[in-house]
Order: sequence, then C-alpha cells, then structure tokens
Amino acid sequence: MSDKSKEGKMDKKVAEQVAEVTRKMVNSIAGLQKINERTMKELAKQQVNAAEAFVTVSSKQIKSLGGMKSVTDVVNAQADIVADVGKMMVENARQTMELLSRSQDELKGLIEQDLNDIVEQVKANTK
Repeated sequence: MSDKSKEGKMDKKVAEQVAEVTRKMVNSIAGLQKINERTMKELAKQQVNAAEAFVTVSSKQIKSLGGMKSVTDVVNAQADIVADVGKMMVENARQTMELLSRSQDELKGLIEQDLNDIVEQVKANTK
C-alpha cells in the first residue's frame, strides 16, 4: 500500500472521528438545552404558584381585619399570617432546591455519558 493511500485512509478516519465527536457534541448541547428549558419552565411555574399563594394569604388577611374588634385580634391574625407565609417560603425554597438538584443530577448523567462515549470511541479507534 502506498504512502498516499495510507494517508488518504488516515485522513478519512480522522474526518469520521471528528464528525462523530461533533455529532455527539451537538446532541449534548441539545440535551443540555432540554434540561435548562424544562428547569426554567418548572421554576417559573413554581414562582407563579408562590405569588398566587401570597396573594391569597394577603387577601384573607385583609378580609379578616375588617371583622376584628381589638388590637389583640389584629396582632394574632398578623402572627398567623407571618407563620403561613414563613411556611410557604420554606416550602418554596425546598421545592426549588429539589428541582435544581434533580437538574444537576441530569446534567451530571449527560456529561458522564458523553465522556464514556468519547473514551469508548477513542479506544475503538486506537485498535
């Protein structure tokens, strides 16, 4: 086999490897985009739900203030509202951390799979 023929086969092999790595990178970027898009949608939905809950609590507080007779009643109602809002904030933070942790795990899995694929491809091409 001539040197030119060997070079041609090597060039073709390198081009195929580059094309395969590029394809995998594009697929990885698409996977990352899907993870990011879903995470942002879920975060936005969660924030809308939290805002609605705060509006509901505030509305209930305003309605309840109209029927109160003493300062003690108002203070007790305020304490209840603060407790409710505090619980909502803690739950919102918990849900956010859970979502971000799940997204991080998905991203880690995507990266690990891509690295494994690249390592396997390099091993296969060096044989």
